[in-house]
Amino acid sequence: MAESLGQWGNAPLVYVLAELRTERISDVKNYYPKFAGRLRDDGYPIQRTMHAAKVVATGTQMIFEPAQDPAWEFATPDNRTGVMLRPNGLVLHATAYEDEIDFLARLDKVVRLFAEEIPSVYVNRLGLRYIDFVLPRKGEKPEDYVDGRLNPDLGLAKIQADVRTTSVAIYAMGNGRQLTLRYSRGRGKPEMPPDLVMLSLQPSKLMNPPGITDIDPTAVLDTDCNLNYSPVEKLDPKRVRDEFALICDEVYTAFLTAITEHARKIWEAK
Repeated sequence: MAESLGQWGNAPLVYVLAELRTERISDVKNYYPKFAGRLRDDGYPIQRTMHAAKVVATGTQMIFEPAQDPAWEFATPDNRTGVMLRPNGLVLHATAYEDEIDFLARLDKVVRLFAEEIPSVYVNRLGLRYIDFVLPRKGEKPEDYVDGRLNPDLGLAKIQADVRTTSVAIYAMGNGRQLTLRYSRGRGKPEMPPDLVMLSLQPSKLMNPPGITDIDPTAVLDTDCNLNYSPVEKLDPKRVRDEFALICDEVYTAFLTAITEHARKIWEAK
């Protein structure tokens, strides 16, 4: 798999996650053995029990609390792509992949397997999320790559090196879809969002960039688009495939809107 975002040769993508969230499947453990066997046959030989956690915000502090439900993960031999099975749905995530077509094809295959092995599944949400690390070249700043309007810095810090800012924008996209764009700007090596810090996959190369000092300006672009089903609907893999394709287009459009012409040149859009 390449360290790229589809046609972007030098894209700053470090992580992508797709979620099919369902109504609670309390007997999911009964279907786990056969589902696990089929995933092994399909190229996910690494298997582990997940010790999931939920993130609870208390003031300015993030607390991780253990979840009570079982969960399992199945990963490719290089541990760069994983499938998570949980009582409330399915996740496909990756720290590298060929392109968005390949990722959506993998997702479609896993969703079809899920539908075949686990009966009476009702979907309440679909979501697709991309994490990009903006690592400017020497002498540059994140605003050379990302629209400066995303940076909420009011210039209040007495020591400039300590400035860390975060903005969140939520957009209604129509047909039940919602786009959320989070932008964090600071200095030093970027960090994954709090709910993704306990990553089980092999990190992307860009997650450990060489030569980044504590004073180098960097940023994280976190783009998330989801579709809520109300009322819930029985799982239809074809519809899910088509919906994820539309969600992917929304995320890509947001990415293009958020970046500058300089970024397109440096990241080699084709």
